[in-house]
Amino acid sequence: MQENIKKPRRHEISLLNVLFCLMVIFIHIISHAVSSLTPGSLSYNIAMFPWRSCSFVVQGFVMLAGIKLFLTKKDSLSYSSWLILRFKSIIVPYIFCYIAYYIFYMVVYDYPLDAAFILKHFFTGNLVCHMYFIPILVQFDLLMPLWKKIVNKCSPIIVIPFCILLSQLFEIALPSMLKIHFPEYTFIFNDRLFTTYLSFYIIGCYIGKDYESFLAMLKSNFKTIFTCFAITLPIFLCYTYVAYNNIAPVTFTNHLHTLYVYCAIFLIYCISVKIAPCIMDRVKLLRKIDIASYDIYLWHMLFLYLTNLFLEKFGIISQLYSFAIRTIIVYPVTIALSILLSYLRKKLNKKSA
Repeated sequence: MQENIKKPRRHEISLLNVLFCLMVIFIHIISHAVSSLTPGSLSYNIAMFPWRSCSFVVQGFVMLAGIKLFLTKKDSLSYSSWLILRFKSIIVPYIFCYIAYYIFYMVVYDYPLDAAFILKHFFTGNLVCHMYFIPILVQFDLLMPLWKKIVNKCSPIIVIPFCILLSQLFEIALPSMLKIHFPEYTFIFNDRLFTTYLSFYIIGCYIGKDYESFLAMLKSNFKTIFTCFAITLPIFLCYTYVAYNNIAPVTFTNHLHTLYVYCAIFLIYCISVKIAPCIMDRVKLLRKIDIASYDIYLWHMLFLYLTNLFLEKFGIISQLYSFAIRTIIVYPVTIALSILLSYLRKKLNKKSA
């Protein structure tokens, strides 16, 4: 059944996968400078602006997940077959990765071998900063029949605005409602609920269902999309500067950020459509990174932690030198080992088939 749904990967989707993957590593490398430098300083803003400019990556991954679901016709699988497929490709690598991170934490930070603690952080994705993405994916996967029914039977003109509204409502109303009924409890897992990213996933599903029309829309509206991005970016960065440098409170940053994310994703999609066919055919490494992208996402923080231990051991405190060393080590090591891991997994799967 799985072989029937396999198709050659679209070049632009492969390139987006690669770009998002590399941006995630960049975000986590530069976040050390953002968290260490003094807000208001020139060096802080030099680090903070590109860090915030890349803040559309997770939403981009979520949209790609929706696109791939319908574009590859995986939505035609039975629910049980779908869950088995996703368990093998998403959960099993996550389990092995989680075990490795926890062993690292036990050795370096004396974490206890506490079953309740381990299970709690496993299911919330709260052990390492980037793991929250896996529970989000799992929630979308578990609700696959719902997305299939909605997208196949309902108009996007109705569904997409409703999902955008629902996402905003949950983000604002849910913590407030819980606070009313449980005053001593602070809900901190809003970013782990699928509702936070629902609009991006649903848009991706509709795109995947009618992909050629979407590509035609991108090609015919490139100037409009670029103009929207060019207007949104400086406004977003201006208010980001005000908020992150503690100049004044900005109450609508989340809404402005959401608008920026849409503009950034569609612009980078446009660019990928234009340049991906020649780049992905010519650069073999990019194709390998695309295949290994999930492993790269899972494992890059471990190599970043190991690099941080190296920096601490040798007393390197300069943010510029630290950033350079983290970049030089984390990118090639993570990519090389993840490509090797994906290659070995592919070989193992062929032998067991």
